[in-house]
Amino acid sequence: MALKTDHYELTMVASALQSGIAERRAVFEAFARRLPAGRAYGVVAGVDRIIDAIERFRFDEATVDHLTAAGVVTDPDVVEWLRSYRFSGDVTGYPDGELFFPYSPVLTVEGGFAECVVLETVVLSILNYDCAVASAAARVRDVAHDRLLIEGGSRRADPDAAVAAARAAHIGGFDTTSNLEAGRRYAIPTGGTTAHAFVLAHADEHTAFRAQRDALGTGSTYLVDTFDVLEGIRRAVQAVGRDIGAVRIDSGNLLAASIRARTLLDSLGAEGCRIVASGDLDEFRVAELEDAAAPIDAYLVGTSLVTGSGHPTASVVYKLVAIADGDGAPLRAVGKLSPGKTTVGGRKQVHRTVDADGYWRAEVLSPAGMAGPAGSHDPQVLLMAGGERAWQDDPAAARLRCAERRQGLRPEDRVPHPRRSPAVPTEWVGLEAPAATESSNGEGGQSTSAQGARHAGGEDEMQKALIIVDVQNDFCEGGSLAVEGGHAVASSITGLVGLDRAGGRYDYVVASKDWHIDPGEHYAAPGTNPDFVTSWPVHCAAGTQGAAFSPNLQVALDEVFLKGQYSNGYSSFEGVSGSSEGVGLRDWLTERGVKAVDVVGIATDHCVRATALDATAAGFETSVLVGHCAGVTSDTSEAALEELASAGVTIVA
Repeated sequence: MALKTDHYELTMVASALQSGIAERRAVFEAFARRLPAGRAYGVVAGVDRIIDAIERFRFDEATVDHLTAAGVVTDPDVVEWLRSYRFSGDVTGYPDGELFFPYSPVLTVEGGFAECVVLETVVLSILNYDCAVASAAARVRDVAHDRLLIEGGSRRADPDAAVAAARAAHIGGFDTTSNLEAGRRYAIPTGGTTAHAFVLAHADEHTAFRAQRDALGTGSTYLVDTFDVLEGIRRAVQAVGRDIGAVRIDSGNLLAASIRARTLLDSLGAEGCRIVASGDLDEFRVAELEDAAAPIDAYLVGTSLVTGSGHPTASVVYKLVAIADGDGAPLRAVGKLSPGKTTVGGRKQVHRTVDADGYWRAEVLSPAGMAGPAGSHDPQVLLMAGGERAWQDDPAAARLRCAERRQGLRPEDRVPHPRRSPAVPTEWVGLEAPAATESSNGEGGQSTSAQGARHAGGEDEMQKALIIVDVQNDFCEGGSLAVEGGHAVASSITGLVGLDRAGGRYDYVVASKDWHIDPGEHYAAPGTNPDFVTSWPVHCAAGTQGAAFSPNLQVALDEVFLKGQYSNGYSSFEGVSGSSEGVGLRDWLTERGVKAVDVVGIATDHCVRATALDATAAGFETSVLVGHCAGVTSDTSEAALEELASAGVTIVA
């Protein structure tokens, strides 16, 4: 276990021993700055595995010999430290099945600096993978209602990861797994029957089905799509009888095939036969089938599940948040200020509050020891004390915990395209909130709920904001609706804003994104050509790389506004906050006392134009910085600027 780590963990230990900080009391925190784009919540998994890993984290003689022979470790003091390593600290965290949101302290590790820092890689490798799978599993369970869910992704993952994936999927809500080791190790129900190879190995389907019946019984599940689904069903019922347990359809149009299969089964007198669907399913496809009332009784999900359904990591990081300056000294909070990678110093406690309807209202983070609101939920438990396990859990209990916690989410947040991301905002009490949690990859985070004036003038000084319009990959070179100069504009905006917000010119910096889920006629109908006036090629589909910000846009943002989810969405003022509860851009700016805005982005003659017109109509003193915009054509851009000037917008060349 100790070698399942990164080289630099040991070089840090060596350096810490040299500088004298190795034994200083320290606190590390594992958390995610943001959820994956379009996700309303995350599910914790892997915590019980982490406890086990820490208990087994040892540098035995063979391991130390290897490290010295390879030249990784040369100092005798470091060698001795490794030989005697035993984690002796405390670990507090969210148990498996708990929900997490941006900056939730999923795991807090406290002990000597060196003994804690060396655990970073193993903690993150477990936590990131297991949380990703559990979160994907919960999203499938959210939309599958009471259908049986079968995890079958072992062949799409490393053998060890496959076992972990089965455990995480069970926590997230899956009922059974195909993985036998997961069944042995974690008491998860297992299941499986036959594959296409079994059918093809026999002279015909009828013979194969009879052989399966004789071996596994009539209640088994029969794979009927090797050749023709309906013919396969007829042969299965003929070979097995009307009490056939289930048929599985693994390909084709599952909605149409399941409807035809149900009709045929009933006509053959096999009304009790269940239909199992498989074949590259994910939460989006399952939701479509359920919404269409497909007569499917069970879903088998594999590849998408064990790869996190497009997000194979939970983006959890492990950061130092407090350290003592000497023996007996109090802990001193420490944190990073790197743009887009802010950390908040200090050991934290959590109280998840509930609204009047019984749903989760906020994830409240405060300094350790501060009393929480009455009736709130504390997700943190003591996992290890003095290096010994203090928490015992099993996947069945964690699965129940996950189901109970998700009941606290509103129904509109338990869908593949939730209305809010995250569903539960992070609030800070007694701690300074991160200035921004949006990175250039387009994965939105949580903005602060309230910010004071950044200048000495305080609230009486006019607040000013920069609005960055749609600087997204699909609108830049190489995108589906590219504008010439798009990536260059992204770079110029980065240069404009900088780390000091254009020399303090802006109190807030926000951005909008086209975030199309079902924009109706905004997309040209399949098989037709867009007119580029009211209909357009498919672009900026929610959660895709095309909807992400240009990689040249390296700006710390206070908020991102998603627009056009179910409409055309030209103006940034049509968007809603990616982290607050349906807050629009106008209200967001007004609440912060903003009186003036500068508008930049793509495209001058479309979304920049619409945004600037709405800004001035809303009463904001509005300017368009032409040098930081890109238009579709020079003629239409000039016409748009003339229209804006006539409306009272200041045009800055």
